[in-house]
Amino acid sequence: MKLKPKNRVVVTGIGIICSLGADKSQVLAKMKKNETGIGSITRFHTDKFISRIGAEVKDYQPENFFSEEEQERYDYCSQFGIIAAKEAMAESGIAITNENAARFGVAFGTCNGGINSLEEQATVTELDVDRTSRYPFFQQGDNIAMYFGMQGPVNTLNTACAASGNAIGYAYDMITAGYADKMLAGGSDSMSSSVYAGFNVLQALNTVPCSPYNNKFGLSLGEGAAFVVLESLESALARNATIYSEICGYGLSSDAYHETAPEPEGKGIQLAVEFALNNAGISKDQIDYINTHGTGTKANDSAELYGLRQLFGEERFSQILISSSKAYFGHNLGAAASIEYVTTLLALQEGLLPATLHFETPRDDVNWANLVVNEMRESSVKYFLCNNSAFGGHNCSIVSYNWAEGGRIAEELHTQEPKRVAVVGLGTVSRFGHRSGSILPWLAEDGMAVTAAESSFSLKEYNKELYERRMNPLSQYSIGAAHLALQDADLSTSENSCEIGLFYGTSRGSLESAQKYLSAIFEKGPEHASGVYFPDMVLNSTAGKIAKKLGLRGYGTSMSTGGNDGLNSALYGYETIRAGVQKYSLIGAGDERSLFSTQVDTALGLDNIPYEIGEGSAFLVLMDLEQAKLEGKEVYAELKGFGTAFSGTKGGSDGSAVTRVIEMALARSGVEASSIDFVLFNSFIGMDEPSAEREALDELFSDNELSVVCLNDRFGYCESTGSLFHLSAAVDILHANKQISDTGLDVAAAAAFVSKGMKGNYGLVVSSSINGNYTAVVVAPGE
Repeated sequence: MKLKPKNRVVVTGIGIICSLGADKSQVLAKMKKNETGIGSITRFHTDKFISRIGAEVKDYQPENFFSEEEQERYDYCSQFGIIAAKEAMAESGIAITNENAARFGVAFGTCNGGINSLEEQATVTELDVDRTSRYPFFQQGDNIAMYFGMQGPVNTLNTACAASGNAIGYAYDMITAGYADKMLAGGSDSMSSSVYAGFNVLQALNTVPCSPYNNKFGLSLGEGAAFVVLESLESALARNATIYSEICGYGLSSDAYHETAPEPEGKGIQLAVEFALNNAGISKDQIDYINTHGTGTKANDSAELYGLRQLFGEERFSQILISSSKAYFGHNLGAAASIEYVTTLLALQEGLLPATLHFETPRDDVNWANLVVNEMRESSVKYFLCNNSAFGGHNCSIVSYNWAEGGRIAEELHTQEPKRVAVVGLGTVSRFGHRSGSILPWLAEDGMAVTAAESSFSLKEYNKELYERRMNPLSQYSIGAAHLALQDADLSTSENSCEIGLFYGTSRGSLESAQKYLSAIFEKGPEHASGVYFPDMVLNSTAGKIAKKLGLRGYGTSMSTGGNDGLNSALYGYETIRAGVQKYSLIGAGDERSLFSTQVDTALGLDNIPYEIGEGSAFLVLMDLEQAKLEGKEVYAELKGFGTAFSGTKGGSDGSAVTRVIEMALARSGVEASSIDFVLFNSFIGMDEPSAEREALDELFSDNELSVVCLNDRFGYCESTGSLFHLSAAVDILHANKQISDTGLDVAAAAAFVSKGMKGNYGLVVSSSINGNYTAVVVAPGE
């Protein structure tokens, strides 16, 4: 499908709640007075910690915003997110209607998700079902979508302290690629005693309010939320909307260095900025201001500045004004990027720049002449960067134009002819074992003898160089599967380190590690927090470990949807290849079983589904089809087009959403429903019993003689990975059918379980989540 001229994406509404105030006017007023929201922690005892301060939302009374029933339903992370989103939506002047709901989505970023719901119980055993159901990291973003009735793309980015910046970038992609007309993007995190304990054990906290680049090291934790409403410039101008900024492009990267420490020379953030400038078509000489990540820690601040100097050059960098906003409202973790982006926009509207407060003496490696310190500075800024970095080594940089300086005059940005996307590598770890390449032998009749839901895979036995002591099962499965896929694709990571993007899906991260970390705190006290297990509390830690072990420095992201995480990672990686941003995409997902995860299953109602709960990991390597042919790669299949839709139907199926997501995938593929030969549907409900999902399929494909199969009776229900097991099988089936004379009857027989007499045209893979989030993709045989 040929794209239209590239949509220009603008911000037409903003909303915020943080330690400085409960709306944008309160926040800006205090910033202009050079006030800080950092003060004494009141929500939990701090006598066991090295610091007793943080940036809490002051005098917060939930009853002022929510009914009793809503207070029970929403934890603080959801509440803060809804409050900020309501302000952004109100300012945008857009009302959600039956006509526009399907084209309005949510991109949400969080670091801690529903951690407060576990802290309220002070245990990870015998958990309360209602409160525990609020814990999963996808729940808060889904809550926001359901609150407003948004039914477009919904995705939670869990890249820790870069999450909400990643969410803004993802929302930008959803509009430029045509999946949505408008997106609500941002993030939220609430103050957490267990997270505070983790930063305490890492000796990262400051005993006084933080001041990045100052000679007093340490950060101050905060809480809050901020959101922006994004839409096309054409739409905003047509309705005479207020335009704050234009998002010109963004970039992601992975440090591939360490779980908590940044790469010392700032190579990761440097690469993210390079990607952002490239994607925006903006010269580094056009940047007037940088809102840096600047946490106040010794390692982060020096690394970031070093990387920026290397990129811009010493002379040019000395001319760019920079500041870190965290001295106003602390480090807001998953909400940091969106809060810093929104407050930068608020300042720019007044012709001002945010300051770095509490600044006294610069560090030895800081040239503070271009630092904005202690009070806001008047300045005329057109193009600016907002940078953020995270545990796990994830980085994000957003390039924007300040519309307070007048409308941006730019040449019409035509997208290049979109690339066709090929699958060139498969790697899988499952209950059946591990494989590089075809998984069809697992689907043959004799493969059904394996009944254990657990995987017996050991990364240490597979490749001890990839293993680390005390590495959790999720990381072992995922690193193994990723390595197997890269091997199958014959792709060298050392030669293509910056050209391979990593897109990873996980609904829960490692709950085995989380249980070990939280149990020590709940049973012994916060001073017993483990510095070994704390880094695994962020869901992106597994993606960070994959990047580190395999040497992947390109685009890096991690996401949660609660059921189609893997297929959403495929959509993200597919669009990155299609737009020419990365040469290769390594897309994958992982699940692990544990005692803790079993209790979360019960809270989500997954203990009553017709399948065993499974575990494992699956990865696929994607690349430009034409380039694959030139490189002589074996092409398994071509991904023709995706669809994505959200219904908010909790614990059930939604036929209308299934119809929408499939029709979108078919339309974007240029394929008729009559051409589909088989459907692989990843569902916790299954396809054998009557359901709204099955009825929708029967109606859509009433003229087809096709099989509809759910593979979860074979692999077990794997919340994050199941959709990629299905995609791998579809890719494999089409490949086997095309190469039947070469692969032999055994493989052909394995493929036959899906469709006898298959014409070999197209397959369709669909996946659903516990909250009615759907993703679909049309797959064709490789050329």
